[in-house]
Amino acid sequence: MSTFEGVRRTAEGSVTVDGVEVRYFDSGTARAVSAGDDRAPIVLVHGTGGSTQKHYGFLLPLLATRQRVVSLDLAQPVPADGILTVEHLERQVTAVIEAVVPGHAVTLVGYSLGSVVAAAVAAQRPDLVRNLVLVAGWITTDTQQKLRNRVWHELREAGSSALGAYTAFCALGGPYLAHVTLEQLAPILTADAPGDFDVLQMALNQRVDISDLVPLIKATTLIVGCTHDQMVPVRHSKALFGAIPDARYTEIESGHAVVFERPAQLVQIIDQFNEAPSRHAAGSILPTARP
Repeated sequence: MSTFEGVRRTAEGSVTVDGVEVRYFDSGTARAVSAGDDRAPIVLVHGTGGSTQKHYGFLLPLLATRQRVVSLDLAQPVPADGILTVEHLERQVTAVIEAVVPGHAVTLVGYSLGSVVAAAVAAQRPDLVRNLVLVAGWITTDTQQKLRNRVWHELREAGSSALGAYTAFCALGGPYLAHVTLEQLAPILTADAPGDFDVLQMALNQRVDISDLVPLIKATTLIVGCTHDQMVPVRHSKALFGAIPDARYTEIESGHAVVFERPAQLVQIIDQFNEAPSRHAAGSILPTARP
């Protein structure tokens, strides 16, 4: 056991799935906010190219002040055919839930590709998922997404220095980009080249189709769309809202990189939902939360 940087008393462990080690971080039991508080443990699933540190470094410690929070770092499996599937990542999420919070149904939170994986887990393992939060998720990859993905692969294969700029342009919302300088974006623009697992995830993003699973989701669900999202346009979140029977919808004025642009607002939305998931009836469009 070790401690995750920046998260007080958060223990690190691992489980082995399909022959690979999947790391997780567990905040442990949080003090109840009020008498009778019955919050489900939260499990966080990051997006493409992410990790607990990259996508949830801000969210995890704040959410952990009010409830137990577990986050996992998806690991690169070694499929015989070299093709990554949603099922590979599903098994990792399921294994962490069963190992870390046995006997507890959780609030499963997915971001981007993590939303696709979380939705699939919720559909097939309703015994593990009491509540579900899908942030910037989608059901089926469309042509706009495939075109962006194709350009990403071509830039990466060419070793182009423009890949960082292209990624920032697509991930960050227009209003956000209008108020930052290129110097402020330098860490993103000069980030390390994508690794093999990043490439496999991007290839998976081109093939996503969980349309047969989404209607099976029985968890009390919150869909969070991002108004200025160019990677997963907000129409995809609205499609999830329409397809899941017990779903509510809210929107954040952000690009796809909401975990960087609006992390405090996202924390508030997730925290309030986990406190009382059925506060708003299924089919409700929630007012925008303002931290």
